[in-house]
Amino acid sequence: MNILVTGGNGFIGKHLVRDLNNCGHKVFLLKSNISNYASLQKEIENLNFDTVIHLAGLGHVVDHSPSLLYETNVIGSQNVVLAVEKNYEKKKIFLASTCHVYSDTKSPISETFLLGPKSHYAASKLAMEFICNNTATRNEIVSLRLFNCIGIGQKENFFIPKIVKAHIQKEPVIHLGRLDTKREFNDVRWAVKIIRSLAEVDAPSGTYNICSGEAFQASEMLRIVSEKTKHFPEIISNVELLRPDEQSIIVGEPTKTFNTLNHNGIRLRQPPIRKILEGMITEYKRQIDAQENL
Repeated sequence: MNILVTGGNGFIGKHLVRDLNNCGHKVFLLKSNISNYASLQKEIENLNFDTVIHLAGLGHVVDHSPSLLYETNVIGSQNVVLAVEKNYEKKKIFLASTCHVYSDTKSPISETFLLGPKSHYAASKLAMEFICNNTATRNEIVSLRLFNCIGIGQKENFFIPKIVKAHIQKEPVIHLGRLDTKREFNDVRWAVKIIRSLAEVDAPSGTYNICSGEAFQASEMLRIVSEKTKHFPEIISNVELLRPDEQSIIVGEPTKTFNTLNHNGIRLRQPPIRKILEGMITEYKRQIDAQENL
């Protein structure tokens, strides 16, 4: 397949592009800023792609202004769809959305669960879904609601990279937020295989959770990293790191996604969490050692 990828230089994007290339797909990396419709439209008008995987946008950990979030995630994403609409028809456009569009619950969340975004980031992603679905008349939209992913290349203001690097560097104290929350900690390499597979099987338009259905408490992840690095730092709860809108548990229901893949003979099993963390520790240690030897 020929696949146009936006946001290919981001955390998930780099892993997706590598996976697509390894599987023999031809990848077009969008160079234009998605907020610049004229540049975007001109860039893609002569590309011969089959599918679009739209990852470009702003995340929720960094404190972006609300106006920038909506301008990028909503209007920028609409620009992508408009550019495709102007030049092509019968293309599938996969949008990277988020599990944060759902309301609070302690139960596994399916795609039909009540919507209730509690932040501008989450609201911008839900608005993106609605606007892009309404904009696409000649092409089809697939919304991918991603649950928490971890892996090499994730920024250090995310929980797992932060604690892994702090343990490798033997920091005596780590300042963290809440440790009683439960989240999915999915291997990003596994998540992009799901995204790639949904594109390969030409998944019907609609919404798909990219999740495992397995959640772990943050304190458990911290304990595993401490055990594997044999370093046990002092943990201090920093009120500045506590988010008022933090949900106590977020876990997805992957049945629809898995059934779609299984129907096409695809079964993707995620590695055990200890193996995922062990791989991250090994790679981060290698990177730190390489930097110190420069």
